[in-house]
Amino acid sequence: MEKEELTHNQLQAKCFTWMWNTYPDLRGLLFSVNNNLTTQMDGNAGAIRMAKLKSLGVIRGTTDFIFYFKGRMYAWDIKVGRDKLRQDQVEFITKVKENGGDGGEIRSLEEFQKKVKEIIK
Repeated sequence: MEKEELTHNQLQAKCFTWMWNTYPDLRGLLFSVNNNLTTQMDGNAGAIRMAKLKSLGVIRGTTDFIFYFKGRMYAWDIKVGRDKLRQDQVEFITKVKENGGDGGEIRSLEEFQKKVKEIIK
């Protein structure tokens, strides 16, 4: 039987919930960056909303998750199916790496769990 693929939001929720329940002492160090708000409106309303969000610090390319642990930042973006990192996401992750952090894409709960376990060991 073929394994059903999760949606982006389902995978992100599973990763967050696993982290929240498995490591309660680290709650608050992994958080979501909701930078997809600008895609929810069209036309003038969308342009106004996007300008306001930019003025508040919302930037394109920020990853879905930020994890901060022992002075190091990890930036991960959830990807499913044929989805891949956009150029602005690659640039964001590159900047994080150039400044001592790490990052990349997450394609499964198991991959997320492995990365977290390697970091906190």
